[in-house]
Amino acid sequence: MDSNDKQDKPKSDMTISRRHWRKRIKKTSPSLLWKKAFFLFVFLIPIPLIIQASDIKGRFYVSDYYSNDSNHRDIQIVSSKLRLYKLEDEKPGFYFNLDGTIRKKLSDGEDPMDKRLSELWVGYKFQRNFNVIIGRQYVYQLFNTYIDGLNLKYELKKGMGLGLFGGLAPDLYDNSVNGKFKSLGAYGFLDQEKYQLYFGCEDLMYEGKTDRQYCSARLNSTLNEKVRLDGLSSVSINQATKKYEIENASANLSYAATRDLRFQIFYDYYRAIKYFESSKKLFNDFDYRDNYFLDTNSQSRAGGRVDYRLAKGLNVYVSAAYQTRKIDNDHAVRYTGGFTKHDLLGFNLSGRYTHIDNFNSKNDAFNVEVSRNFFDKVDISVYASKEQEKLEVEGGFTNGTLTYGTSVYWQINKNYFVSMFAERYDGDDYYNTSAFTQAGYRF
Repeated sequence: MDSNDKQDKPKSDMTISRRHWRKRIKKTSPSLLWKKAFFLFVFLIPIPLIIQASDIKGRFYVSDYYSNDSNHRDIQIVSSKLRLYKLEDEKPGFYFNLDGTIRKKLSDGEDPMDKRLSELWVGYKFQRNFNVIIGRQYVYQLFNTYIDGLNLKYELKKGMGLGLFGGLAPDLYDNSVNGKFKSLGAYGFLDQEKYQLYFGCEDLMYEGKTDRQYCSARLNSTLNEKVRLDGLSSVSINQATKKYEIENASANLSYAATRDLRFQIFYDYYRAIKYFESSKKLFNDFDYRDNYFLDTNSQSRAGGRVDYRLAKGLNVYVSAAYQTRKIDNDHAVRYTGGFTKHDLLGFNLSGRYTHIDNFNSKNDAFNVEVSRNFFDKVDISVYASKEQEKLEVEGGFTNGTLTYGTSVYWQINKNYFVSMFAERYDGDDYYNTSAFTQAGYRF
């Protein structure tokens, strides 16, 4: 699947800003529970740190983003991220993961500091392949599932097992610990050398009522030396109709015909995930409260890609995708062609052309990039893209934009690194200049 593919988000009949959602929900968020949970894990995390400090890995960075546009609007965002972890061993013992970010927008009248804790948990592996994990964690055997609770995993034999989890669930709208959200579920897994299969179900409750019930399955497999198949799907129960609904389904099949020729076909179906109880609170001041908004739109996409190596270091590719959406039965088509050339007098070159016959517009874009590594430590790239968009609605018009910039990545030594970029966006009646700097440490 082309990683540069853009997907049009499902449109709705009514739009409510994310900030409006957060303000409405935040009034009921129990910050006291958040503080208690935080201090609890502050005491839990040092246990494995002290016992096996030499096995701890991680990454820490601070970054700064600044932009200025033709409307004289300055935006500056500073952030920092800490990832600290110890991997599970074959023998019994502790392992853990901490992943958190702090973000602050330095502009008048903007949001306060955003503190987001993605994961903070401690696990212990007992004899006979029994694991206990406690804390905020991503249950990777399912699709899009986080809990603030307990996860029990038992391996029946090597690479095959079952698990149970339960507890609170992070607030869907501000990621805080919220006693109103509760989660209970189970999963199974087959983790073999040539394939990995994960499946499970979750019952998410809000104030004692079912918010979402769903099951998911994910497959990653190497069928043989030339063929690979990956798939993902989740199915939920519509709490209003009690019928099963497919939330998303995707499949990707790749075939290496020769060392120089590769084929890929893919299919994606996706729709908005429905939260039947917690979403009601977002609209409790409106007359249509009993018919609160749930997005019923869905989209699907199918396509393929061909990669061919013309010569040493020279690769070309073409891809095509056809996309439809249910809300108005409209469709879109995307075509892409490009090349990459490595080690041309020490430089790497790439170019790409994309044409999109979109739902209500047509887009043409050209992209080119030149990069080079210096002294096995510094990567520098210069890039530019030219895009033209023609709207096909009544009173439509044509927009042209030019984007260009440069990026630098410097691996100072084994542990320290610095990255930065500067970019300019020029439109017909709007421009924006932005810069980003990041410094970090790996250990």
